[in-house]
Amino acid sequence: MKQAIRKAVLFLSLLAASLGALAGCSPDGNTQKTYSLNESNFFLVMSNMLYFPEQYLGASIDLDCFVYEIEDAVTGEKYACGVRKCSSGYGCTCGNDTVIGFILDYDGEIPAARNQSEDNGDKTWIHIEGSLESAEKEYVNVYAYSDGEQTETVEQIYFYRFRVRALEEIDGTGLKYYVTN
Repeated sequence: MKQAIRKAVLFLSLLAASLGALAGCSPDGNTQKTYSLNESNFFLVMSNMLYFPEQYLGASIDLDCFVYEIEDAVTGEKYACGVRKCSSGYGCTCGNDTVIGFILDYDGEIPAARNQSEDNGDKTWIHIEGSLESAEKEYVNVYAYSDGEQTETVEQIYFYRFRVRALEEIDGTGLKYYVTN
């Protein structure tokens, strides 16, 4: 019953986000949109983006997030990501929570991650502006955790690639590092 209610709430949230996005079309038919992800809509927009990425292609997106460095458990490739934490099931299912956000492509320097394994908001926060590079998800292999301990089980977490036009390190005081619906 609890899971059915959660699915219904997610569906209604996604529907509301989709309708809100359609309402953003300009009268001249220009479909260029801007999405500003903030404290109240971050999880909703990102969840919607995971299911309907095509509607975000070509749109300008800006958000506050923290820097998260991830290494693929199989290939060893390292990625700089802009994320927030969220409930498990939106990306990977390797623990009680996971991250939701983007792999960052930026021609400048991305600040180093700070305290990314700590369960607090003392992170390296950035404000980024840019756009999705494609509607194709990129899968990164990560080790699963059980009772806070890394296991040998490899699972996948997925991201979209985000072309960063502007990046600024910001004070994340007051920002929620953990977002839910």
